[in-house]
Amino acid sequence: MKAQELYQQGFDLGRRELYKEAAEAFTQAINLNPDFVEAYIIRARIRSVIGEKQGAVEDFQKAIDIYRARGQSQIADMLLVPLNSLQNEINDGQEDQGQPEVEDEPEGK
Repeated sequence: MKAQELYQQGFDLGRRELYKEAAEAFTQAINLNPDFVEAYIIRARIRSVIGEKQGAVEDFQKAIDIYRARGQSQIADMLLVPLNSLQNEINDGQEDQGQPEVEDEPEGK
């Protein structure tokens, strides 16, 4: 199967909310064509939905790198918004894990 066909298959699977299968199809497309920037972007969005936030960050970063290498910095810059948002979510989650929850002391003590 060609990279474009796998991309389309992934897109169709994603529409049917079969996200893990869709991510796998995009991965196969990327393996056949490592510069398939659109596959990285859609896989990043899917990874974000299924909770693979670090993988999503890596995919967005790869897409940004490809666009910059092609001289398309304006498109690359637009991807910084979802990339930064994911990084903030990851950082917020790590901070929450490091902070034990403190219950309010009951009144009257």
